[in-house]
Amino acid sequence: MNQRFVEVALPPPLPRELTYAVPAEYADDVYPGTVVLVPVQKRLVTGFIIDDTTPPASLDLKKIRNIKQIIDAESPLTPEIVNLCRWMARYYVAPIGAALAAALPPGVKLSTQRRVQLTRVDKDVHGKSIGESKDKLKVRILEQLQTNGTLKVTTLQRRLGRIGLEKVLQQMKRSGSIDILPVLEDAEVSVRLEQHLRITDPNNIAEKLPALTQRAPRQASCLRYILKHGTPLKKTVVDRGFGYGIIRGLVSRGLIETVEEERIRDPLAHLDVGPNHPLHPTDDQKTVLVPIIEALNERVFFPALLQGVTGSGKTLVYIQSAERALEQGRSTIVLVPEIALAWQMVRRFKAHFRDKVAVLHSQLSKGERYDTWRQLRRGKQRLVIGARSAILAPVTDLGLIVVDEEHDTSYNQDDRENTHAIAYSARDLALVRGRLSKAVVLLGSATPSLESFWNAQTGKYQSLSLPRRVDDRPLPKIEIVDMRKEPFQRRERTLFSLKLRKKIQDRLEKKERIILLQNRRGFAPVIQCSDCGESVQCLRCHVCLTLHRGQPNQLLCHYCGYSQPEPESCSQCGNVNIRKVGIGTQQVENALLEQFPGIRVIRMDVDTTGWKGAHDELVERFRAGEADVLLGTQMVAKGLDFPEVTLVGVISADTGLHMPDFRAAERSFQLLTQVAGRSGRGDHPGEVVVQTRLPEELALQAAARQNFTSFAEQELAERRESGFPPFGRLIMVRWWSQEQGKVEIVAQQATNLLMQSRPQMNTTVLGPAPAPLALLRGQHRWQALLVGPSAGSLREWAVKAIGQMRQIATASGVNMTLIVDPQNTM
Repeated sequence: MNQRFVEVALPPPLPRELTYAVPAEYADDVYPGTVVLVPVQKRLVTGFIIDDTTPPASLDLKKIRNIKQIIDAESPLTPEIVNLCRWMARYYVAPIGAALAAALPPGVKLSTQRRVQLTRVDKDVHGKSIGESKDKLKVRILEQLQTNGTLKVTTLQRRLGRIGLEKVLQQMKRSGSIDILPVLEDAEVSVRLEQHLRITDPNNIAEKLPALTQRAPRQASCLRYILKHGTPLKKTVVDRGFGYGIIRGLVSRGLIETVEEERIRDPLAHLDVGPNHPLHPTDDQKTVLVPIIEALNERVFFPALLQGVTGSGKTLVYIQSAERALEQGRSTIVLVPEIALAWQMVRRFKAHFRDKVAVLHSQLSKGERYDTWRQLRRGKQRLVIGARSAILAPVTDLGLIVVDEEHDTSYNQDDRENTHAIAYSARDLALVRGRLSKAVVLLGSATPSLESFWNAQTGKYQSLSLPRRVDDRPLPKIEIVDMRKEPFQRRERTLFSLKLRKKIQDRLEKKERIILLQNRRGFAPVIQCSDCGESVQCLRCHVCLTLHRGQPNQLLCHYCGYSQPEPESCSQCGNVNIRKVGIGTQQVENALLEQFPGIRVIRMDVDTTGWKGAHDELVERFRAGEADVLLGTQMVAKGLDFPEVTLVGVISADTGLHMPDFRAAERSFQLLTQVAGRSGRGDHPGEVVVQTRLPEELALQAAARQNFTSFAEQELAERRESGFPPFGRLIMVRWWSQEQGKVEIVAQQATNLLMQSRPQMNTTVLGPAPAPLALLRGQHRWQALLVGPSAGSLREWAVKAIGQMRQIATASGVNMTLIVDPQNTM
């Protein structure tokens, strides 16, 4: 029998892959995703099997070390997910360990930690009692475990010393007196077990009841209760009604037994979704469903851009597509960009599919996410709705992936100051996973990203369209108001234009609803001295502090969380006349309450949604009619469906228009079009008022006409000239350090290295230069952009230089990260 070799991914801080031999006794138990224990130098660490491999002919096979142990537990990763992680590692130029870490369930991680537990406590490895053993180290290990229970290997090393410990532990494991397992789960996410009562002999229990009734009537009554409610029945429920003594009596008679049952922590248990209403597709919906259903029936990869105006019924298309996938016994993943939108989508799907629906997002508890992940891994649920990390959910036989609001930047995992994290796009990953699984991938949006729009135009994606709203409802009328022409109030320009104030008052009188967007939270984004012009900035970031009204008022950094009290005077010149510059959601809320007595406002921003269930609670309160106005940041612009809303107001449309990012105009257009689409979704037509000091901007004018095509054509023409996506590809390299001089020198040296290795294929390097946020969380940041016509050529270029670049950075104590296809350059 030929020797089998496998590639094993090791955990941080050893993010690399090594080759190991598979012992004959493990040959049938090893597959991609299996958790194994392997030797690395003089240590044993936990790793994941990636795949079989063939060592190079020059390597002495006798020097390849064996896998030490297969962990006897359900593998956290499926072979399909391992394959997807391999692609992630290659494409995003990252260690596969970082990709695997992103795919692991909450609380489970690749770890070098191991725990030791007793399996036989009375004898040592030679069969002698502990007291008779002559091996003092074994006696001490056994005593430690008997006294303290399970202990980590590192704890034993600290207490007993390192010399000879590993050798003795392995001897004891082989003898069966201990077991050594990796620390994969923390206490918060371990399986939760509950005690249940079960009838031991259900076939003959009825004939035993009469005799029991005579001898022990209370026990007989308890037994009838258990029979009536079915078993296994939760022990605490029976205990409350009958008491522990009655239960113990039935157990001693052998009539019932206590068993442990796993309790699934279900985050949707509280959700009341009401009855399921029948679906009645429009002609447009029927048209787009035809090729989707055909692709599902043929089990082929089918990437499609579903471009539908706001209110056109994209969700119905998602539901009916998922219904067909589930009928085939296949799974569905539905991605949504925001938690607030996730709950609305969950309600729609759960009303139709009931208990088949699972949900995954960051505001669930660790235990809820862990249990949901395991239910999906076991195939007990086949439809999952969630934020970007749900694209790595371990569903089996995947048939459909939906990426709702596919243009949204929330789909990008981009923890740039974490050197071990992998930056990826969930939208792009959805397409790769769909291709690997031969699944349908629906990218849905009223305002698709220009990359997806171009891919549909060139035939890379199937183009599907929903050009009309459901029931032919008209799109809302959009008016742009030039705030430069509005009159002053109290020496300042008014917050609400005359037109918006009149329309708000009109809706209040008609008992109709209003949504207001101001894409900045807090009260005022800048606190500035009116004399010397000095603004209050964060001590750790190169940004102005935002004023938040409260008890007391605070200045807060939205990047690092630094805060300080609101100053009474300027720290530079002592002037007490401090101006509040700019508008935040708190200021808009105050103005509404002052100018419209009795108005009811719900504010939805990061400050009011920072706890579990807050998004859903606020949305459902507004739906129930508890407020006249829903005011918030961009989270109120995405996918929310309130038929009673007939007015949308954008307080300041200029926020974000001139950010130092080539996608700034595209994102402003998308945000304005999306928020406008919240209006007029019921029986009454909608209106939108957009306030701006830049009324001539292309993005605003195109949004007012709701003309995506004209905006896209002009924006694409500019991108073509610059070579930016979708006509070129980007890789960002970023360096950061607490020492400004060091990071600048390293960035220059690394960029020179990049220029020397640059391929002659219309590629270039932009930079290095300070990042737009040059100081963030106490770190000075520099960056460079690699620009080229193809992703492959850029990655090859980066891979060739990244080793030396890391050496330069490490030698100077500077951090470095590389982001493929960056979605912003901030």
